[in-house]
Amino acid sequence: MSLFVLLPAYNEQESIRPLFKRFQTLQQISNMEIKLILVDDGSSDKTAETALEVSQSLGILLKLVQHPKNAGLGQAIKTGFTTFLEISKEGDFLAAMDCDNTQPPELLIKMYDTMIAGSYDIAIASRYRKGSKVIGLSKFREIMSYGASWLFRIAARVRGVRDYTCGYRLYNRTFLSKLDMYYGDNLFTESGFACMIDLLLKAKVLKPKIAEIPMVLRYDQKPSASKMKILKTINRTLKVLFKNFTSPAPTAANLSQIFNEQETERIPLKIGNRK
Repeated sequence: MSLFVLLPAYNEQESIRPLFKRFQTLQQISNMEIKLILVDDGSSDKTAETALEVSQSLGILLKLVQHPKNAGLGQAIKTGFTTFLEISKEGDFLAAMDCDNTQPPELLIKMYDTMIAGSYDIAIASRYRKGSKVIGLSKFREIMSYGASWLFRIAARVRGVRDYTCGYRLYNRTFLSKLDMYYGDNLFTESGFACMIDLLLKAKVLKPKIAEIPMVLRYDQKPSASKMKILKTINRTLKVLFKNFTSPAPTAANLSQIFNEQETERIPLKIGNRK
């Protein structure tokens, strides 16, 4: 069994080496078989070249996919999910996280262990659980994220979720296959940062079992400026919320087709002799 990590990247040349070194260390201490899927979303710097060079020098398995031009986070995530479903097998897992070295790869151990112990479909690295901390993020961004959390908890609640906007998540392949089967090409319809909220609300249809793991977000380690366009993101987020209210409920026939699919037994990864 393998753990794939999706890294959507746009002009992240400076982040690649320190981030990949952390994955190398993680692989050594955990005995995880880690395979990176880096989607270069039309970068104008040497993101792709650096990723290939560093992965080879560190002995990290890398699948590089390049967009000819910048298409946005949503399309990068879509490309990564599609690639994962094509090259992975039943029982594998996919983590999706930022490529700017602000989110800790080391947390994947706890996220994976939690998923296996509780048979969860999704694990979210959360900024709103006991033990979480955010370092280096502007107060405005903190307030905006916290407000979005409460807005969605009230207006579009997904059981077990407090952090709706964080893209650092771990998915079971079985569940992703069901999502892909149900939505097809309509699974990813948001091009910007709102795609992560949209994906979570769409997943709610299949009643996923979700766990949240407290995360320390180190925004002070980000070597480049944020690419988020705040006003546009707020606008798209509100539209996603409205769409959630107006979307028709899934039909029993469609859901039964998915849930009646015979599932292969989930076999845990071998992650050494940790206590």
